Amino acid sequence: MKHVYMVMESRAQFDIDRASILECCSNKQPTRKSLRRDWGEQGAVLIRFRVVANTDGEVVTDPEIVGVIN
Repeated sequence: MKHVYMVMESRAQFDIDRASILECCSNKQPTRKSLRRDWGEQGAVLIRFRVVANTDGEVVTDPEIVGVIN
């Protein structure tokens, strides 16, 4: 199963559909150290999306909160 990781603003904890994407981190989970360096103290959230193939290509679905970046 393929996944893609994204950093989203703190609103993602409560309403992921209205939250803004701050950074797309590709298919490898970034290290806590790099996340803290880039997004620490901002309340940003690391989200994992499942990548699903469909007739038009690939889409992301099923967001899952990995953790709040402190």
